[in-house]
Amino acid sequence: MPKQVPWDEDTEEFVSDLDDIISKKYGMTLRNLLLNPSKYTVRPGAAATIADAKQDVHAYFDSLLEGLKDEQSKLQSEMELADSQYAAVDSVITEKAAAARVPYIRPMYVSRQREGEEVVLIERYDESLEPFVGKLVNASNYVADVSATYKTYRLGSWLFSGAKNHVLTINPPASPVLAIESSRDTINGLLDAIVPAAPEQ
Repeated sequence: MPKQVPWDEDTEEFVSDLDDIISKKYGMTLRNLLLNPSKYTVRPGAAATIADAKQDVHAYFDSLLEGLKDEQSKLQSEMELADSQYAAVDSVITEKAAAARVPYIRPMYVSRQREGEEVVLIERYDESLEPFVGKLVNASNYVADVSATYKTYRLGSWLFSGAKNHVLTINPPASPVLAIESSRDTINGLLDAIVPAAPEQ
């Protein structure tokens, strides 16, 4: 993957595919538009061109998801289970943190050094997890809910910040649908930031 791009490796594959589609219609690649928007927003008719390109991006991702109906149904069931697992573990962490008087927060963002963290990945909640959570809480200055959200579902992950950081994460569902939708959100977010700057013609 090219260095210094504001997207991950999965998204890079989609950007490359979209480069072929966009370049044939608009004489510019999606990559160049996303990385150097000011080069294109000054062109006559830029707002309309970018809006049309955005529609092509929507159509591209819709077509990918259209072929994954079974996978989407499977993901729905897996997400419902993941959400119930989040609720069970979160309840234990909330209780243990309150008992130990350790602050438990749900921040918008936490800046942290991931290199030194110890990550514990669990498959699902069971009662044997409770004493382990208690030990993590007691060794922490604070606990942060750093869970990801997919639609209305929570993918559980918690940071126990102390002399050594620990992260407890529930193993998330693995689905190509997640990669597609995440990449679509990333690309659409970058395009949304460009459109208002384009001059109306």
